[in-house]
Amino acid sequence: MRPPARPAPSAVTLLRLLAWLPLPLLYAVSGAGGWLVFDVFRYRRTVTDENLAGAFPTLDPAARRDLRRGYERQLTQVVAEVLKGGAMTRDALVSRVALEGLDAVEASLAAGRSVLIATGHCANWEWLLLAVSARLSAPLTALYKPIRGASLEAYFKALRSRFGAALVPAKDVAGALARPAAGARAFALVADQVPSSTPHRVWTRFLGRDTAFYQGVDDLARAGGFVVYTVFAERVARGRYRARFVEIASPPYTALPPREVVRRYAAALEAEVRAHPSDWLWSHRRWKLKKPLYGR
Repeated sequence: MRPPARPAPSAVTLLRLLAWLPLPLLYAVSGAGGWLVFDVFRYRRTVTDENLAGAFPTLDPAARRDLRRGYERQLTQVVAEVLKGGAMTRDALVSRVALEGLDAVEASLAAGRSVLIATGHCANWEWLLLAVSARLSAPLTALYKPIRGASLEAYFKALRSRFGAALVPAKDVAGALARPAAGARAFALVADQVPSSTPHRVWTRFLGRDTAFYQGVDDLARAGGFVVYTVFAERVARGRYRARFVEIASPPYTALPPREVVRRYAAALEAEVRAHPSDWLWSHRRWKLKKPLYGR
């Protein structure tokens, strides 16, 4: 009689084991995987090329091809770094992500003014969350979209919250805002996703095209009386980043036009993408929504 077969290790078990590999070895593994994904299987090659052509129409095809290759290379590095984030110490992580302008955020909190931190899918946004939650004096509530699959959802939620961030699904933000707080608090969200799940959208010009954004940044700012900061990760070397906090809006909001906070966020994100084009998530189907004739 054959002995019972051992169950195959779960994806989460594999992720946890990979986190303990040295980062240079993880880069090599993810680089090989990236070659298969992007060069052999040409993952979303058409989507990426169309997005780059729309954003940079004056670049010649060779220059846009170099941009795409740079994007694909940095994304494979981000995959390795996110995996490593599950085993890095707080000090090791913080030493790799320089945060500029954090003193302004701390000054707002010290004055009793709660803050809303809006970021985007630039460079390593996962390490950015860990670095901010590790260094911020106030408790950080990060709004996010849960991952399908209970085990992966639990793994990534634990990874993202390992330095103190409290993760709350974006759909539950009203309850998070309603909870009493002892003092000023900080909320954070990635605000550049396609607003497919809601008809409440803000249309604005972004990277040369009419683009829909979630209006949550504006709604949250007004509902919570938040001072709004943008912060985007920028790669300075392999495994090294910097990010700068910039205030884009503050209460009272009575004189600010509706949805203006979203438009300021979109403008800040566009400036970041144009300054560091290879860092943004170009394989995302960002422009799949089309502006209606009477869209706002």
